[in-house]
Amino acid sequence: MSFLNPYFLFGLLAIAIPVIIHLFNFRRYKKVFFTNVRFLKEVQQETKKKSQLRHLIILALRILAIASLVFAFAQPYIPLAQNTTNPKAVNYISIYLDNSLSMQAEGGRGSLLEEAKAKASEIISAYRSADHFQLLTNDFEARHRQFVTREEFVAMLREVEWSPVARSLPEVAKRQAESFSEISGASKIAYVISDFQQSTSQLALFDPDTALAYYMVPVKSNKSDNLSIDSCWFESPVHLLGQKVKLFVSVKNNAATIAEKVPLKLSVNNTQKAVSSFDIAPGSSAGTIITYVDKEPGIHHGLIEITDSPVTFDDKFYFSYEIKNSVPVLCINGLQSNVFLNSLLAEDSAFSFVNVSVNQVDYNSLASYNLIILNEIPEVSSGLSEELFKFVTNGGHLLIAPDEKMNIRNYQSFLTVLNSNYYTVLNKRPQKVAELNWQHPIYSDVFESVPQNIDLPQVTTFFSMSRISRSAQDYLMKLQNGEPFLSVQDCGNGKVFLLSVPLKAECSNFPKHALFVPTIYKIAMMSRMQPRLYYVIGSHQPVEVPTVPGGEKDMVLKLKNTGGNDEIIPQLQNQNGHITLLLNDQVRTHGNYILSNSGPVAGLAFNYSKDESDMKCYTPEEITAFIDKNTMENTMMLEGKAKSLAAVVSELNQGKKLWKTFVLLALLFLASEVVLLRIWK
Repeated sequence: MSFLNPYFLFGLLAIAIPVIIHLFNFRRYKKVFFTNVRFLKEVQQETKKKSQLRHLIILALRILAIASLVFAFAQPYIPLAQNTTNPKAVNYISIYLDNSLSMQAEGGRGSLLEEAKAKASEIISAYRSADHFQLLTNDFEARHRQFVTREEFVAMLREVEWSPVARSLPEVAKRQAESFSEISGASKIAYVISDFQQSTSQLALFDPDTALAYYMVPVKSNKSDNLSIDSCWFESPVHLLGQKVKLFVSVKNNAATIAEKVPLKLSVNNTQKAVSSFDIAPGSSAGTIITYVDKEPGIHHGLIEITDSPVTFDDKFYFSYEIKNSVPVLCINGLQSNVFLNSLLAEDSAFSFVNVSVNQVDYNSLASYNLIILNEIPEVSSGLSEELFKFVTNGGHLLIAPDEKMNIRNYQSFLTVLNSNYYTVLNKRPQKVAELNWQHPIYSDVFESVPQNIDLPQVTTFFSMSRISRSAQDYLMKLQNGEPFLSVQDCGNGKVFLLSVPLKAECSNFPKHALFVPTIYKIAMMSRMQPRLYYVIGSHQPVEVPTVPGGEKDMVLKLKNTGGNDEIIPQLQNQNGHITLLLNDQVRTHGNYILSNSGPVAGLAFNYSKDESDMKCYTPEEITAFIDKNTMENTMMLEGKAKSLAAVVSELNQGKKLWKTFVLLALLFLASEVVLLRIWK
């Protein structure tokens, strides 16, 4: 047994007071002589013995009462085996409060976040006002790195709100260890208050600092069932006015029971487009297809909604896309423009088609086009080669139709820079296209069904191509001899399409073939850079934005929530008009956003991560078993079932306190003395 205030033990000297009173306050007896002396002597001896016993019992009770009071003021306690703190020293306590979106679930006292706040308040109430406290949340804010007083901690605790960021236990342990690294010569205690979700906590990787005392404090939800919208995507990346689009939506059932007739609603630009319902088996995903028509050009903000409570952060799913009036296409010609391209692209209002001679190219304007066609250019200059490399790397698409008399070595150097296969030799022997890649997006929706004996283009003159191992080439059409007729490969953020034949009737019948129109049309339509349908908050993905017309290097872009007042000025990288946004966790609310300069530039959508949609959590028994299995002597589970959490924490960190016991004993001894004096005359 130890004492918090051992100096009070000097009060035991007060025991001498009742002893002295007892010794110097003897009751005096008068002797009265009677004739029967022997009888009186026996009565006197018996009365004197009883009186002495009574006085000794009263003396003992008084001594015990004084001793009990002295022990109570000295505050005795019995240190526990788990105690790693010094009750007489200043303690440094770090409390991690999980404020992720999964804490929206209902617990015994409201939401899990409110329950976690209450537990944090109980914990700090078990410590002294002289101790120092740190509040740590998923946001890892700089102001939370400091240890503060109890009053400051309570004030910060009131300000804690939901966070879209989820932290794993290894991340939390590392952050707490860094906070304690600058503290020496003091007791260091760390608490983790969380629902301990299996999908995000990474318990298997948890390895706390052995210099700290770690306490795990779970909060448990009443219900683990939850529905979430997992993702959405379009059947085709090309959106045209007046044409039907198919939107695929995936909804996940994170429950052990079937979800029947789940209602789903789609809205685009605040206009309801469709309503659907479907069933989802337990622990699985179900998809539904929504078909609708876009009737206006411009930025389209989409919202998919389901109804599911109490966890609602994943019941809305946002996406954005844009439909432009026309696709800008530039054709750089060698000697003259191509009549077949002119007939297809120049006459169609869906394209803004421009012809230019290779000697008259404005390099500064290349970034404003989505597709550039090199039509029978004998040789690519170094300046044009450099600009085309920038164009493709930044997301542009390049279609090359070779010239019969081109400089093969020059093209080899040019295409090698693009990490592409290149032309090797001109062949003048008839060939026929033998295979077409029906799975590629260029052709996936051209035919309702694959024809049995489809007529494919015939070739009289074509270029063979190299096959370099570092080139991830995909063919669209393949000749009988196995060489590609039309191939595509990625280069940076863009694509390079290589035709093995010039676009003229003397070399092949492709310009007059039925496949010419859908092939060139889809290549042009798919060249229009579409931003991602949506981004995930907290994923740190760079946000790519289409070319900003007239954008200066020092321009300021603003990102504003269409459904609220959130406005952000993001950090941006501008390379030849190609914009990349670095948001650095500035976006914290899901929704549709407008990126604007002097006017709208792009529509962006942000959604919360679905990692927390699965509400399965580790049980206290599982966490305890993990601690025991890994022999974590400095880590233990706290629940506070029989006692309040404050009492459990106080007992763990200050031992089992005995002062209340001694106060009760003092009262018992005093009461016994009073009773004895009244009944024993």
